[in-house]
Amino acid sequence: MNIFNFDVRKYALQLLPPWLRSGMAMAVVLAFATPLLDVYIAFTRNRKVNLIKLQFNYQKFSVQKRLNDAFDPIERRIRIVNAVQYDGVYLYTEAEDDPFYSKTVWLHPDNPVYLRTEAELYSEFDFIIEIPDININQIQLKAETDFYILPSKRYQIVII
Repeated sequence: MNIFNFDVRKYALQLLPPWLRSGMAMAVVLAFATPLLDVYIAFTRNRKVNLIKLQFNYQKFSVQKRLNDAFDPIERRIRIVNAVQYDGVYLYTEAEDDPFYSKTVWLHPDNPVYLRTEAELYSEFDFIIEIPDININQIQLKAETDFYILPSKRYQIVII
């Protein structure tokens, strides 16, 4: 929008009446306008950062795009993957097994074989951020991720 684009020096000089626009008077007015110019520059920088932050939300693809834009803009190798790799298969619980006629049949009775370990089925993290082995400041990456994700989500950063 054009309401944020204005030249502080030009407007400061336009406030001077034409008969007072000598070199010394213009220099004094510009000296008084310099702090306003510093505030305007800080405002426009902050506005630009806030507009970038407003383009993204907590969804996986949105956070992944933002992290790639900020830390790996050329090759875009940062990925967000689910922490749980396998879905559990429900057969029946131990309480449902008949104590007289066991439904449990082992292929190797002395050494049972399991489909998945408990660690593969359950994870303490909701998702994993995979980053390439390049120079990425992990503190900045964590701060950027924490800004966008929901506070209830837990994640892990893994270097691949």
